[in-house]
Amino acid sequence: MMKKTTLTCLSCVAFSLLCVSPGAQAKRAGFSGLTALADAPDTAFWNPAGMTHLNHQLELQLATAYTHSDFKVEESTFGGGDPDSARDINFIPGLYYTRPLNDDWVAGFSINVPSGFGNDYGRHWAGRYLSQETSLVFLSMNPSLAYRWNDLSLAGGLQVMYVDSENSVRVNNIGPRGDGRIKLEEEGIGVGYSLSALYDLTTQTRAGLSYRSEVKVDLDGTPEFRNIDDGYLLLLNSLGLLGEEIDVDFKIPQQLQFGLFHQLNDRISLTADILWIDMSEFGVTSVSAGPDHVSVRSAFKDSYLTTVGVGYQWDNLTELSLGIGYMASPVDNDERTLYLPLDHAFILGAGVTRTLSGGDILGINLEYIDLGDAPVDQENSILTGRVKGRYKNNYATIVDINYRFNL
Repeated sequence: MMKKTTLTCLSCVAFSLLCVSPGAQAKRAGFSGLTALADAPDTAFWNPAGMTHLNHQLELQLATAYTHSDFKVEESTFGGGDPDSARDINFIPGLYYTRPLNDDWVAGFSINVPSGFGNDYGRHWAGRYLSQETSLVFLSMNPSLAYRWNDLSLAGGLQVMYVDSENSVRVNNIGPRGDGRIKLEEEGIGVGYSLSALYDLTTQTRAGLSYRSEVKVDLDGTPEFRNIDDGYLLLLNSLGLLGEEIDVDFKIPQQLQFGLFHQLNDRISLTADILWIDMSEFGVTSVSAGPDHVSVRSAFKDSYLTTVGVGYQWDNLTELSLGIGYMASPVDNDERTLYLPLDHAFILGAGVTRTLSGGDILGINLEYIDLGDAPVDQENSILTGRVKGRYKNNYATIVDINYRFNL
């Protein structure tokens, strides 16, 4: 029983959060036009069936994301006060490629960072025994093939997901040694598939549907124990956890999205999308060390992202776009932990695309994402203590630059 309890604690160290990321942006602002816009190679990721509307193109993307959050401790067992404030800048690349094989078939490929999460609370804050630092990054590679039959386009492809996780917590030593630390770094690869369709209802209107399967990833790594009390070391050794590889079964959820595009007139076009994410199946499902195996219950619930957008053709070379989106919180307030502090997300964006003299296209989007206050009330054991608090000024801003080559 003691070993299973310890494994469950280690699973918490290995567990982080999925969220919408700028690495998988659509061309239009506010994450709009995901499914049926189909006017740029990024459709090779969101809806590969839309590749039949494209010629030979290559799109390069660089998103610069600035995140800002302050967690304010309201109640805690231990002293230390608030954690370090998060002021992070990340640069996230992406590549998308489409190539017609003949009049009916189109091949495509995308590589990007579709999601990720990270927190660095610091070493001395009140909740250091619950979480010190977490990061979870996904890298997605997606080869696909699309076929067009009259007004209907169909596509299928593979999604190869690489997952890298690094997590650490402080250890509340009983003796005079001061705090110890447990750190676990893991990585793994999983493979899933995608199916999608795009139907041209009229010359002005099209509808898209895209499905991405769940991906099961086996993560493995050996935890590092630093400055741990001798009593704890003896216990860990007796349980066979010192130097033992930890295997984590991790599940990336399936998702289904539907979208519409409508060309209202020569200047104005509209998009609407809804994306369902099976978050109730997301995350760590089991943890193993040697012969011992612990199942882990998911604290998540299904979530939905809805977006609407409008494009305005300013002139023959320039298009402006506006978009808004809302993603419901995938976890109830009483289930949220410091490893999983995701609340709702409200997205507001504006963008511009410009056709250059050689026919290439440059696009720039600016996004603001309100990430909510994400209240947390967490207590794992007497040794970890309790922390209650919420986030203040919790938001992200993203500048997304994409350049499209007509090959």
